[in-house]
Amino acid sequence: MIMNMTQEDTKRTKTDRRVKIACYIAIFVSVILIILYFVFFHYGFSNDSNSWSNFGDYFNGVLTPILTVVNIYVFIRLTTVISEIESKRAQEALTQEKLRSARELEQAKELFDKELEHDKIRLERELENERKLLLIQLRKQEIDTFYNVMNDILVFEKQHDINELAYPILRAYQYTESLLFTGVKIFGIEKNYNIISKIHHLNRDLDILYNELKINKNIDQDIHLRIFDEKREILDALIDITMDKIKE
Repeated sequence: MIMNMTQEDTKRTKTDRRVKIACYIAIFVSVILIILYFVFFHYGFSNDSNSWSNFGDYFNGVLTPILTVVNIYVFIRLTTVISEIESKRAQEALTQEKLRSARELEQAKELFDKELEHDKIRLERELENERKLLLIQLRKQEIDTFYNVMNDILVFEKQHDINELAYPILRAYQYTESLLFTGVKIFGIEKNYNIISKIHHLNRDLDILYNELKINKNIDQDIHLRIFDEKREILDALIDITMDKIKE
């Protein structure tokens, strides 16, 4: 912008110089003509009004075309410079408008990118919350299943025939085996060796209890009580893991 203003000032200076030169030329020509008039027609100032009238006609007839040409030249030069200045200003205004439009477009793009990033973060947060809720539900279902499966073999008073206990024990044994794999995915206990060890011990005791029942037709009360304790410890651990997930 400063450079453009400097260029305009330079053009104005050149125009002013040319106009001054044209004026100086007109004045110089006028003086020469006056001198020539007095040299060829008079040798001094006349007291005759007709002489002055003739001088006026001479001066007007000779200088009018010159001044007219000078005026035309000055007018053309001024018109050209003004037109160039207006054209330059119009070009600068167009450039400024383009720059403003580019800035507005860039700002709109930045705003759109921010909104898009915000929506992306919000969507990721919503998906994470849904995933968390689904995982909590799956854990709750797994805890309920574990609780019900273990209760089927620990509440003996509901059973009238000892042979009827074989199937619930076998089912509990198979379930604890699968829990070692599903627990890793659902509860994330792959690094919790304490819980994994307890599930292994429970699975082994269920196998012993099942074999004792099938072979000796008897329930070992010590193993039965140990299974009860293992069931309670595992259940408490799984509930604690689920509660920790809810608090996140």
